[in-house]
Amino acid sequence: MMPVLTVGGLALQTRGLVMLLAFWLALQVMDRAARRLALDPDDFWNASMVGLLAGLLGARLGYVVQFWDVYRSNPSIALALNVRDMAWPVGVVVGVAVLVGWLYRQRVPLTRAADVLVIGLAVAWGMAGLGAFLSGDAYGVPTNLPWGVVLWGERRHPVQLYELVAGLAVAVVLWRLLPRRPFDGWLGLVGVAMLAGTRLVLEGFRATSAFVADGYRLRQVEMWIVLLVVLAALAWWERDKAQEEVLDQREEGMP
Repeated sequence: MMPVLTVGGLALQTRGLVMLLAFWLALQVMDRAARRLALDPDDFWNASMVGLLAGLLGARLGYVVQFWDVYRSNPSIALALNVRDMAWPVGVVVGVAVLVGWLYRQRVPLTRAADVLVIGLAVAWGMAGLGAFLSGDAYGVPTNLPWGVVLWGERRHPVQLYELVAGLAVAVVLWRLLPRRPFDGWLGLVGVAMLAGTRLVLEGFRATSAFVADGYRLRQVEMWIVLLVVLAALAWWERDKAQEEVLDQREEGMP
């Protein structure tokens, strides 16, 4: 665990540094994926930069609003940036909305763009696991397995490293599927399903999970919902495409 990296007299948060590295790696992958799909990679660079800034601002404002009682007496501390003091779910929603809106304004086909974005998402998600490992956040449940890591006084599952490996593995699989996708948007749906399924499994190894109802892990419930929605959309889309192909064949066969 190395939450802070000291360079000279400057203390840098390793999780923040890894997040920046994750963003850069995701952009590099999306750049190449966009070229393979005959899309302008500059659109993805610009949209991602705007989305990142909007996401960071949204995450910070969301956190300040959530804990306004703390910031009311001294609003100036709201300007202090700390990766721990962020409402990341809010930031993700805001960032993705701005990114998609930017691509739409640039007339980028959103279904094809989704096939590019999901590969970058897999890379970023995997790297986020590395950042959590270095900072000691999102740690795993106790284990006696030989690859467990000692954290907070106990040997634990290195669930953050599981996420690193899983995210990069999903990215590799999606990259190999990229030229074989049957239609625009197919890879985006498949990628989201793979990431949701992976998170569903790995959440069972996490010790910091939030629970709801009769002991169900909140994140697993969310991932089940995402999986069901994505798989339903994929089935509907594939059926719709099959019907279109049948109609096209009938029209071609007509005198």
